Amino acid sequence: MVKVFASQSEAEEKLAIGKIQLLIIDGRKIALARFASGFAAFENNCPHQNEPMHKGMLTRYDEIVCPLHYYRFNAKTGQETNNRCRPVDIYPIVINEEGFYVKV
Repeated sequence: MVKVFASQSEAEEKLAIGKIQLLIIDGRKIALARFASGFAAFENNCPHQNEPMHKGMLTRYDEIVCPLHYYRFNAKTGQETNNRCRPVDIYPIVINEEGFYVKV
C-alpha cells in the first residue's frame, strides 16, 4: 500500500472531478481518476492496444474511456463494457485518518 496524498481533502484539492492523473508506484504506471462518485485507480495501459488511459475520458457512469478506440471500462470491476478485451486491473484505494493510499 502506497500513500499518495496526506488526506482525502488533499486528493480532492489536487484532482478535480472528471480528471485522470498518472501515478508511478513501484515502477507501475497507474491512472488515478476522480468521478462524482469518488476515486478509482487502474492500470494505465489499455489492454486492447496499450494506449495510455490517463489520456482518456471519464463518463458519468463511472467508466474510463480509452483515447484510441473508445473502449469503455467499468471503474469498479475493470470490465470492458462490450467484452472486446480483458478487463483493466483495478487497484484498491484506502482512505483513513493516516492518508489516501493505493494498494499495488
